[in-house]
Amino acid sequence: MKRYLLTFGLGLLLGVLLLVGVLVARAFGFDSRQVPAEPAAPFSVDTAAAAERLAGALRIRTVSFSDSAPAAGPEWAEMHAYLARSFPRAHAALRRETLGGSLLYTWPGAEPPLPPVLLMGHLDVVPVEPGTERAWTRPPFAGVVADGFVWGRGALDDKLGVLGTLEAVEGLLAEGFRPRRTVLLAFGSDEEVGGRRGAARIAALLRARRVRPAWVLDEGGAV
Repeated sequence: MKRYLLTFGLGLLLGVLLLVGVLVARAFGFDSRQVPAEPAAPFSVDTAAAAERLAGALRIRTVSFSDSAPAAGPEWAEMHAYLARSFPRAHAALRRETLGGSLLYTWPGAEPPLPPVLLMGHLDVVPVEPGTERAWTRPPFAGVVADGFVWGRGALDDKLGVLGTLEAVEGLLAEGFRPRRTVLLAFGSDEEVGGRRGAARIAALLRARRVRPAWVLDEGGAV
């Protein structure tokens, strides 16, 4: 019996080592599939004004508490109005659709038959745990610009992504730029609790319209 177990154990070990060897060999055999791209031409951004616009968005308490909470409260109307005031060119040139608290923008391209690209982000944030307010360097919803940073809940996850995207669109429009293919901007309102009313609803709408993006870019990590 012991000899059988020893033989079985050695066979299992050899099998695992063989599998690891195959995986390592295949990993080293992969070539990069990164699509080559020319660097985008820079355009000027008023960084101080952009920081203040982000700070203003942080002051609006678009908190996701649970998936069963109301789809959109008054804070979402306030956020939508704030974005329209902050980015007038984008709101004049792009079509905006409101789905509860979520937003879908369409920036028509010069060549409509081309599949569009989809840029994603979300405007909701997680709650501040009661009793931890004093642990914050700056008040979580004060939207403070100080010491070279914008401070507040959502500064990284993910109002930064939404406001940064709209800053780029606003700046490009100021230079008269028009994208070659249509650009879709999808900003959810409940990503922190699953996205059932936000990303899922936007995806269903695009599916119903038979929209198949060439590629999708979501928030990613904080880099």
